[in-house]
Amino acid sequence: MNHHYLAVALITISTIGVTACANNYQNSNTTSAKSMPTSASSAVIASPSWSYTGNTGPEYWGDNEEASACKIGEQQSPINIKNVTTTTTNVPTIDYSKSVSLNIHDNGHTVVYTPTTHNNAITLNNERFELKQFHYHTPSEHQFGNQNYPAELHFVHANSAGNLAVVGVMLQQGKANDVMRVLLNGTQQSAANKTAFTTSNVDLSALISAMPTFYHYAGSLTTPPCSEKVQWYVSKQPLELAGDQLAILSHLYEGNNRPVQSQGSRVVEQISK
Repeated sequence: MNHHYLAVALITISTIGVTACANNYQNSNTTSAKSMPTSASSAVIASPSWSYTGNTGPEYWGDNEEASACKIGEQQSPINIKNVTTTTTNVPTIDYSKSVSLNIHDNGHTVVYTPTTHNNAITLNNERFELKQFHYHTPSEHQFGNQNYPAELHFVHANSAGNLAVVGVMLQQGKANDVMRVLLNGTQQSAANKTAFTTSNVDLSALISAMPTFYHYAGSLTTPPCSEKVQWYVSKQPLELAGDQLAILSHLYEGNNRPVQSQGSRVVEQISK
């Protein structure tokens, strides 16, 4: 597969907490104590109450009253993207810095990368959404023509009203990526020492295409509480990593992806500038 996909999801913070892709997407200032440290300097946490296997795996998420949408929701994510229609919906504008410092820690579901500054954002319909953190899933959560990518990055943003915008970037095997090399070095050190690690001078602008074409559909968070009314924007442009770089991601977390959900009657739209 030679496409690269990027997803953006927009949702309001609920009373359960700042979540998108569930607890993986939480703002560190409003994090659930069950699933994420209260700051990036906290130590690696123990396994949370939900998982991706066994009797706490995806098929049981909806048994929790606060996550009932995982079972009864009708617009769940991720999906298998196959057929699309063309439209002129506005495309998100991405404005990431070329020199960012990041705190790196393991939240029990994935490795989380949290910027120490506030100057990275995307713009949706003339409204600014600040980057709060990003993390990954291996393999990808979305499928394309019934196929998964080796991994998927999710970038989490919030506007001043507390609405979230989440950007997901598919990763495929190819040439080595210098920016990811810096991130993975910090990831390995954090994992080895079982504590948070800070890295600097990361060029986040190199991780996302500046002029992507998107596939857009209405969906949900991909982990508990599986809240709906999430707008996904999926781009064609790929981000390549070398095989050994992908291996570092999967060594720490393999299979932390929710299975694809039924598309139902939902329409997937193709949009571009």
